[in-house]
Amino acid sequence: MTDQLTEPPARLKRPWRGRLVVLAGLVLIALNGRIMVAVVSPIIAHIKVDLPLTHTDESVIGMVAPLCFAVFGAMAAGIGRRFGLEATMVVALLVSAAGEAGRSMVATPAWFIAWTVPALAGAGIGNVIAPPLIRKYFSDRVTLVTGVYTFFLTISTSLPPLFILSIANAAGWRFSVGIWAVIGVAGVVPWLFVMRSLRLMLGPRRSMPSLPTPSAPSVPIWRHGVTWAVCAVFTVNCIIGYTMFPWLPHLLTDAGLSIGRADMYLAVFTIGSLPGALLTPLLIARVKRLWVLPVVFFAAYAVSLTGLALNPARLTMLWILVSRIGDCFFPFVITMINLRSTSTRGSIAMSGFIQPVAYSIAVLGPWGFGALQTLTGGYHIPMVAMIACLPIQLVAGILVARARAIDI
Repeated sequence: MTDQLTEPPARLKRPWRGRLVVLAGLVLIALNGRIMVAVVSPIIAHIKVDLPLTHTDESVIGMVAPLCFAVFGAMAAGIGRRFGLEATMVVALLVSAAGEAGRSMVATPAWFIAWTVPALAGAGIGNVIAPPLIRKYFSDRVTLVTGVYTFFLTISTSLPPLFILSIANAAGWRFSVGIWAVIGVAGVVPWLFVMRSLRLMLGPRRSMPSLPTPSAPSVPIWRHGVTWAVCAVFTVNCIIGYTMFPWLPHLLTDAGLSIGRADMYLAVFTIGSLPGALLTPLLIARVKRLWVLPVVFFAAYAVSLTGLALNPARLTMLWILVSRIGDCFFPFVITMINLRSTSTRGSIAMSGFIQPVAYSIAVLGPWGFGALQTLTGGYHIPMVAMIACLPIQLVAGILVARARAIDI
């Protein structure tokens, strides 16, 4: 199916020429994607000096991320169709920047949580809009550009915790939280240039084409089996990620490790995803038997999570590093959103359905893990429950690898 209203003019599709500004815009979207989640936990003690955050407040802050990604991600597809991907992304970045700046100036925990919502709302919209933007401008280089995007998205999660504490010690927690609004503001600039270029090329009447819904879609996106398969892979990976990030330090310290070592392993847990984020899309483009990748990722998750469940204080570094191979399911899914759709319209439909559903379910991950830990007094049962989700991810991953692209 041709997608004349959603594909950029031919002049933007020459190899890299005219698209470097788009690539810069995608990199800044990725950098903005997780920073507002990653910067709070390492400096929570500094924040508590000014704001009397309770354990309940901290739990709410932890749950706001997947909830915002789900709610505002569900809205993103419709907004993108109505106003265009580029304009939607500009607004999302500005909303995110406003939230990041706003929560650095509050005086109460309630306002800190309230300003966290727009900070994450913009990121949630960006999660959904970014894959269709990649499809729209880089349909000939989907895997390569997706690798770049997921690499910088992983950076936005993994690198800030390494130096955010030093910034807070030197300039205070308010500066160390608010300074990241600069990325959101900077991210607007490339897209304004793109919108201006489109306006000049297409003329005033077609300056910013929207993404109209097809007049008579043969089958809704949610009725395609591949959609649910991609959704299942992404859901399980979100559950593991959003559960392990807050609970891994507790698992390790309760096993006898020091707080310092537990924090170090958490840093490795986040940074260790960087190679896979960059390499997985490239492997997808080169591996003939694509189903092998989900099998390898599944085996890595199964071995590493089992090791952490049985004896987290022994061979800890090995289990953490092996688990990062399992986390390659994330760039696998982001790439497949584009490879299993034939148009920008299909990409935004799939992305707009899969991500909100996955994040909605992922909210239950850390809550359920904590409930089982409280009920049993240990971590074996919660870890077993998480491991029990892996066969779903394996089967769904193989189905995605073997499926054909759907035409929406």
